[in-house]
Amino acid sequence: MITVLETGVAYGEDGVAFPTVVLDVADRPDVTDLPRVHQIEGIGDLVTFLEPTDDGVVLTIRLTRPVLAEFAVRFLLPEHLPVLGHAALAGHLLLATTPPAETGDNPAWLAIDLDGHRLAALLVAHPAAQP
Repeated sequence: MITVLETGVAYGEDGVAFPTVVLDVADRPDVTDLPRVHQIEGIGDLVTFLEPTDDGVVLTIRLTRPVLAEFAVRFLLPEHLPVLGHAALAGHLLLATTPPAETGDNPAWLAIDLDGHRLAALLVAHPAAQP
């Protein structure tokens, strides 16, 4: 299970804000390489799954083209509630595999679409997300 190192917002050239998480992929070279593949080959075929846990939400990402890859990201609540709420509204999330501090303002990232309505419903129903 991949953990989140930090969260934030990345801005596109058009000024659009993208919810962003920096992942701890030190032990996952297959995931570390996905942004490069994404840049060269495009995103390909990608499916996401969202499941609640006792202390948060797990997002599983499965790619079947141009490469086979699967990994899960563990989000803790209420710590990651702001970025998850933004992702639910936006319907997408940027997964950075290098911290911005290591690469300037251009970390390696993988953009994914997700089911914003399902994520919002999970957050509303999750006891750890409640004030």
